[in-house]
Amino acid sequence: MCMPLILYASHFAFIEPEISEKNFVMPQHNAFYVTYHVKWNGKNGTCYLNLTNGNKVESTKQNTSNEENCSFLLENLYYLTTYTFLVFMTHHLQFLNTNFGHHCIYNYKAVLGFLGFLIFVTSLALLFVMYKIFALQRKRSRSVSALTTFSSCPENLLHVEPISADALVDTYRKKIADEGRLFMEEFQSIPRIFSNYTVKEAKKSENQSKNRYVDILPYDYNRVSLSNGGRHDYINASFIEGYKEPNKYIAAQGPKDETVEDFWRMVWEQKSSIIVMVTRCEEGNKNKCAQYWPSVERETEIFDDFVVKIKHEENCPDYIIRQLSLMNRKEKAAERDVTHIQFMSWPDHGVPGDPGLLLKLRRRVNSFKNIFSGPIVVHCSAGVGRTGTYIGIDAMIESLEAEGRMDIYGYVAKLRRQRCLMVQVESQYVLIHTALIEYNQFGETEISLMDFHSTVNTLKQREGNEPSLLELEYQKLPKFKNWRLSNLAATEENKKKNRSSIVPYDFNRVLVKLEEEEGHNSDAEDEEDYSSDEDDETSTKYINASYVNVWVSGDVVLTTWIRVLVLQEFCAQYWAEEKKVFGEMEVEVKETESTPTYIRRRLQIQSTKVKESVTSEQYHFLKWAGHELPANPLDLIDMMKSIRQNVGHGNSRDNISSPIVVHCNDGSSRSGIFCALWKLLDSADTERLVDIFQVAKGLRKERLGMFTSLVSLCEQYQFLYEALQAAFPVQNGEVKKAAASPDSNPNAATASPSPQEGTCESSCVPEKAPSETTTNGPTVTVEV
Repeated sequence: MCMPLILYASHFAFIEPEISEKNFVMPQHNAFYVTYHVKWNGKNGTCYLNLTNGNKVESTKQNTSNEENCSFLLENLYYLTTYTFLVFMTHHLQFLNTNFGHHCIYNYKAVLGFLGFLIFVTSLALLFVMYKIFALQRKRSRSVSALTTFSSCPENLLHVEPISADALVDTYRKKIADEGRLFMEEFQSIPRIFSNYTVKEAKKSENQSKNRYVDILPYDYNRVSLSNGGRHDYINASFIEGYKEPNKYIAAQGPKDETVEDFWRMVWEQKSSIIVMVTRCEEGNKNKCAQYWPSVERETEIFDDFVVKIKHEENCPDYIIRQLSLMNRKEKAAERDVTHIQFMSWPDHGVPGDPGLLLKLRRRVNSFKNIFSGPIVVHCSAGVGRTGTYIGIDAMIESLEAEGRMDIYGYVAKLRRQRCLMVQVESQYVLIHTALIEYNQFGETEISLMDFHSTVNTLKQREGNEPSLLELEYQKLPKFKNWRLSNLAATEENKKKNRSSIVPYDFNRVLVKLEEEEGHNSDAEDEEDYSSDEDDETSTKYINASYVNVWVSGDVVLTTWIRVLVLQEFCAQYWAEEKKVFGEMEVEVKETESTPTYIRRRLQIQSTKVKESVTSEQYHFLKWAGHELPANPLDLIDMMKSIRQNVGHGNSRDNISSPIVVHCNDGSSRSGIFCALWKLLDSADTERLVDIFQVAKGLRKERLGMFTSLVSLCEQYQFLYEALQAAFPVQNGEVKKAAASPDSNPNAATASPSPQEGTCESSCVPEKAPSETTTNGPTVTVEV
């Protein structure tokens, strides 16, 4: 409201002008309009107006109109401010002044409108912030719930107690009984996909081509996001929690050709230094993964912004280790080292027959870990089955070491909450249990060559009548009784073909095709599953022979070249100096080379029905008499070196490894030692590591009678340690390869028929070996 006008008048001796009307108007809340009607009583004068705010003169205005009306418009004043107006009227050097005060106000309607608008905008902003906070808290709580509790699906998940180390074997026996009913119930109770977690990013149209499989999609809440932003930050990969370690792993699908650059970007941004690849690029004529690293021949590959170089590649029996360097062309940072470990012994559908292979893989991976690197990238083809199994084994071993117990069921459920279908099939779920049994029962038995001699000396030490550590280790070897069938060898028709009670298992027996199918190649590589189905039994001939897993490290081995090793003196002679026919096979010795320790014969085998022939090299070892072991292990090792040197002779056509036929009196006692030593030498040469316990255990699993000699229960096992000591002696503190045995001097070789050829008998009395039951049992790979 306007304050009342205060008018003051000063009187002089002259006749004053008369003010008959005065008016004050506020056209705006910060403006004044002042008018006066003045009767001058003579000549018209001039009106002035001074506007003051306190002691400060704001403005001065004048009105020189000769009319009797004086008016002033004062604008753009301060709101809520009191102003004083002083009006002067001059007339013939005389003046009249009048002053008054007035207070400016606000336009309350405009203020209220503005305040309302401001409150509305502020409320919207506050609601948006509250929504974001709520969404973030919901995301975090959902993530925590996924990693800690399973209460969201109580109708599906079972209450399965963690398993203590002491109860692991008994729990396994209980669950594997009744055809694994409890294992099946547990596995099937875990949801394959937790539908309360969204997969919106993976389903966007621009991202669908980046998924290898339409049903294997990462959850939004824990997917790996690339820094590209916008529509280009997607990759089919998920962060996975380890044992009490967030984001220890990244589980990813095998890269596609169009996502290789994204894969390397993920590795770069996450600072990952280890990639575990649990697949081949092709399996069963199906593409499983793009080759996202350079070959040794090309050395360097460029994937958009990233340059990948291969520094070194090491081929080992079950995996390949590649040392790579990674450089981002958009960053000036130095190149980074990445270790790429590709596991080669895992079928796409199924599990490895020996869980010890995965424990070995885990040891290799952990040997390259460092505290400064990012998550370990693990991938197969889909990034769920084999990937989840490896992660589960690694995490549960850490739990076993830290707490003495493991919650396998709970952790697999936790994995499924982080990525769908992790541990994809029941056999993989069972494999986690068997791997933990293997680890808990046998521990670490691998020895580096640098520590080998000192370790062997420690193992051989004994106190009084107590067994040595080496003998205790041998006693831990499982016997694998009742775990596989040998029904075919036990038939009346085939019993007469067995030299002893040691017979092949049905699952890995060698198949010899019947006459009408002999045109079909029956090499080991064609019998991928070692099947013992009825169809195979009715279409093959029985022979007492087993496939065993012996890795041949040669780059080129021909299917037309078969190495036959004779490790005993008394057997039916299946060769002759001149051509000789055995049924439908004609055999001729083409060349003979003799050394003091072995004879090498080149045999040509011709089919009388099919005009095809193969060439075979036979190595006949001469330094193994009776039940005794070779006096000098180097004699046997030198013959092995000769075999390796001759790999690849002949007309090369294929890059397929053909099997080595090893036979002795029973196919197990001496043959087992040879196969074990062959594998150990390969491991020592390629990895500088040996694991005699695991090699012996693996051979026992594949054929009866391995390392069960009656001469000494531990003598054959100890011979392997002594042979490796001889093969890799210590010189000046360094492990060296042994020189050749004097008896195996190649200069002593001759090319004439050997006089020893007639020492083999046409028949002999079957020799008894320790009897092992052949009844059926659970097909597991650990002794429980």
